[in-house]
Amino acid sequence: MRLSSLQNPQIKAWAALRTASGRRQQGLFLAEGEHLAGEALQAGAAQALLVDEERQEQYEKYLNTPVPVYLMPPHVLQKVCDAKTPQGILAVCPIPAQQELGSLGGRLVALNGVQDPGNAGTIWRTMDAAGFTGLVMDEKSADPFSPKALRASMGAVFRVPVYRCASLAAALAPLAGCAFLAGDLQGEDFFARAPVQGDLCLLIGNEGQGLDEETQAMATHRLKLPMPGGAESLNAAVAAAIMMYDVVRRNG
Repeated sequence: MRLSSLQNPQIKAWAALRTASGRRQQGLFLAEGEHLAGEALQAGAAQALLVDEERQEQYEKYLNTPVPVYLMPPHVLQKVCDAKTPQGILAVCPIPAQQELGSLGGRLVALNGVQDPGNAGTIWRTMDAAGFTGLVMDEKSADPFSPKALRASMGAVFRVPVYRCASLAAALAPLAGCAFLAGDLQGEDFFARAPVQGDLCLLIGNEGQGLDEETQAMATHRLKLPMPGGAESLNAAVAAAIMMYDVVRRNG
C-alpha cells in the first residue's frame, strides 16, 4: 500500500509514536533503521513495515513478508521517523505486555533515575550480550521505548524483558534471597567482593546523583569500582557494563 499525504490520519498516528504520550496511548513503538526493523521481523514483533518508496530495491528482501508493508515518499517517511537522517525503513511494533517480576530470571539490572535514553539503551544492549535476564526501571528513568533508547539497545527489546515500576524498593522487595549489588562511591572494592551465589540484581543509579536513599537501603552489597585516575565517577552505562561482565567472569 502507498501512503503519500502528510495529512493521512495513519501517518499522523505513527508520527505521534515519537512521543512518550503517543506510545502510551497507542501501545506501540517504532523500530527505526534496517537493523531494528530486521530484528522486529525476525522476532515476529512487527505490526507493520514502513519503507521509503525510493529505496524499495535496497530493502527488497524485507518486502516479501506477511506483515503489511506501506510505501511512502521520503518526505512522508521523514515525518514518522525520529532520526534526522532516516535509513528508509522502520517497523511499527506493539509494546510488549509486562511480565511478572518474578518471571524475569535470576540476573537483573535495576535502573534508578537513569535519565539518559542512550545510557539506558546501552545498558539494555550489554545485558543482552552478557546474558542478564531482565531489566527493571523506575518511573524516574528514561522511557526504554523511546527512539534513542531503542537505537542504543540494538534489538535487546526483542530478547530481554523490561519491567517498569514507580519505585524500585517496592517492586524488588518481594525478591527474597536475591543479592542486591549497589554502585556506591563509598562502598567496598567491587573486585575484592566476596562471592555471591544465586540470584542477583545490579542497582544502577542516576548519572549525577547515584542511587536515592530508598534504593540504596535495599543493597546487600555496596561496592565501588576503583578509580586510580583523576575522574570522580564513571558513565552509568560503562560502570554497569564493567560490573555485568565481572559477574559473568566470576559466576559464568
